[in-house]
Amino acid sequence: MNKWNDEPARAGRGKVLGGGLSALALALGMSLGALPALAAPAGQAALHEYALGGGPLGEVLARFAAESGVVLSFDAARTAGKRSAGLRGRYAVDQGFAALLAGSGLKASEVSPGHYALVNDDVYSLDATTVTGNSLSPDTEDRDSYTTPLLTIGKGQLSQKDIPQSVSVVTRKRMDDQNMLTVADALRDTTGITAIDYGDGTAYFQSRGFPAAVMYDGVPSDSSLQYQQQFDLAMYDRVEVMRGPSGLLQGSGEPGGSVDLLRKRPRDEFALTGHLRAGTWDNYHGDIDVTGPLDEQKHVRGRLVVAAQDRDYFYDQGHSGLGMVYGILDLDLDPDTLLSLSASYQKTDIGPFDYGQSVYYDGSFLKAPRSQFYGARWNQSYLYMKEFHAELSHAFANAWTSKTTFNYRGLDSSSQYAYLGGGVDPATNQGDFTNQRQHDDYDWYSLDSNLNGDFDAFGRTHQLLLGANYALFKDRSLSVWEDVGNQDVFNPVLPKPDLAFDSGHDTRQTQGGVYGQARLKLLEPLTLVLGSRLSWYGTEQSDVLPESGPWVRSPSVNHKYTPYAGLIYELTPELSSYVSYSSGFTPQTQNSISGKLLDPRKSKQYEVGLKGSYLNGALNANLAAFLLRDENRAVADPDNAGFYVNAGKIESRGWEAEISGSPLPGWDLYAGYTFLLNRYLSDPDNEGKVYDSEEPKHSLKLWNTYRFQGGALADWRVGGGLRAYSPTDRGAQSQGGYAVYDALLGYQLNSHLDTSLALNNAFDRHYFARVPSSYYGIYGEPRNLMLTLTYSY
Repeated sequence: MNKWNDEPARAGRGKVLGGGLSALALALGMSLGALPALAAPAGQAALHEYALGGGPLGEVLARFAAESGVVLSFDAARTAGKRSAGLRGRYAVDQGFAALLAGSGLKASEVSPGHYALVNDDVYSLDATTVTGNSLSPDTEDRDSYTTPLLTIGKGQLSQKDIPQSVSVVTRKRMDDQNMLTVADALRDTTGITAIDYGDGTAYFQSRGFPAAVMYDGVPSDSSLQYQQQFDLAMYDRVEVMRGPSGLLQGSGEPGGSVDLLRKRPRDEFALTGHLRAGTWDNYHGDIDVTGPLDEQKHVRGRLVVAAQDRDYFYDQGHSGLGMVYGILDLDLDPDTLLSLSASYQKTDIGPFDYGQSVYYDGSFLKAPRSQFYGARWNQSYLYMKEFHAELSHAFANAWTSKTTFNYRGLDSSSQYAYLGGGVDPATNQGDFTNQRQHDDYDWYSLDSNLNGDFDAFGRTHQLLLGANYALFKDRSLSVWEDVGNQDVFNPVLPKPDLAFDSGHDTRQTQGGVYGQARLKLLEPLTLVLGSRLSWYGTEQSDVLPESGPWVRSPSVNHKYTPYAGLIYELTPELSSYVSYSSGFTPQTQNSISGKLLDPRKSKQYEVGLKGSYLNGALNANLAAFLLRDENRAVADPDNAGFYVNAGKIESRGWEAEISGSPLPGWDLYAGYTFLLNRYLSDPDNEGKVYDSEEPKHSLKLWNTYRFQGGALADWRVGGGLRAYSPTDRGAQSQGGYAVYDALLGYQLNSHLDTSLALNNAFDRHYFARVPSSYYGIYGEPRNLMLTLTYSY
């Protein structure tokens, strides 16, 4: 927080990282010790070939020490905010350290054979070096890694193994390596998340059998993820995901989990990055990102990100384009107070677009070419998004921090289209088409304020979080539709109609709550996490077409209590075990015989697991088993037709395993496996049946990249991965299990330019990204290429 003074508290935190970096250097050095060139004694004149990429100085030094087979100890505060351009060529150990530390005000001193320490270089004044950031920051863009030592999805900054619930992160580096351009791209490759294309440029996301919610920089935003347009991924630093109920922080919502989208923040030093991408089917995407200080003292910092895309699709007629701009300012109001202001705008034109194919009356697939288009050439959607974000944070002298955040997001959506649904006659290939026109004007307002810090009691230090948040969602929805009748699905005649809206309504949905969480250090290796929330929720609606009507308010949910508990036991400094209980609630719209709305659904999850953090946080791993139950669900009242009772129950259970980070220098890895079973426990019509058959029972997601560390291939890298799923369906024919393989070849042209070629769906697997039911399904992309040129300064 303190940009003007090198705080003692920061230095204290840095000692932990510095010691870990020493362990990282030693562990990696030992793992590579079998190589003769790396086993040379420290300081020996023998030279070794290095090909170290740039990055934070502390991380580059750790990699150099590992490859040199020496131990390096230092206080991370000495390298905080400093960067290195890397090291290429043949160097002895002392020469390598000297080259890496040139101009830093530091030098490496050999304190014992093979053991070095960082000390001040008498030639330079360390006090004159600007501290530009904390090496323990959760931001990922400078980390050159597929993981991060800290996450913020639980409010505050915690390591993954200090969160007693399944969490994942998609870092900036992995986004760039895998050419992720959309939020759906990022979540599709995240453990335990099923991301499904909807056909109109949006997607929906399932986790553990249920939809996932969303937060923007830690602030909950009702109903703004599922089936909603999102900003281009170029504006985000990382995506954090927590699976299972998150009612403590989110309030009402589905129990699938929560996705937190974290924006890029301004940097203290000037930096410029740009990407140009060209892919199959005339798919072109470009972005430019510039950041740096705006005054001499670096008290005001800014960032501007601009992105644009124009593309066709593998199916006939398909086209879309977008333009996005994102700007943010960070202002140091005083040494301990930071004000951040940002604004974003994005325009998206989609069309023609296609919701895809239906199925034959017997439930079987049409088996049509993947290029088949089932809509109308005039299908079109226009979307205009705007967002404003403000955050005020303050660091108190007693190590407590406060943060108050406001977020507004608006979406204006207009569309008109024809689509196929209801099944197809196998004898005539005739199916029923519908014309539809709609307009939606959405507004989301979110406010969150919290206080976070340490306190001492019973001879130990504990942590406490207190906060409150409020959310308002407004929607004006206008629509009209007409039945076109049966058409040949492979050659329909669909003239564009002139449709006037005949149905519409306004909706207002509000919710607020107060929450708290304590992390109590019961014993040195044992932490108890206790949390609770009280929530208020209400919704009202009025008709605007065919005529205006009064506002009708549904009964409110008041003083809804949501508990949370977890227990973490540190087995070793690297490995911890945990058990947790999380809960949530979901309001329902059905009426009981009394005329009142049913009580909300209740969700609760029990989870146990192991979490490991190795190589000073460069490699994270976790294993978890969970049991989630969603109860109080609405089912038809057996004694009163048209009414409902709270009697339904669903169970979702399974286990997950994930590993992410850098096991060895040059090797970046992400792998996640999920085993999921979900079924109806109590429902007159479905008891014992699978609840969500669109989520696979087994899913495996893998991606890794290797950058050659020396020799003739020093500037090359190779990558590859897969997504593999067991059979899925949506009530018609089942799609068999399948795997999609991707590959990457990259080359570093010089210190500023990089190029890569990605091969997606390398074996041209035919599969459905959305399995067809009686209403539309969508093929996954065939084999395709993406060429990327990256410039960085």
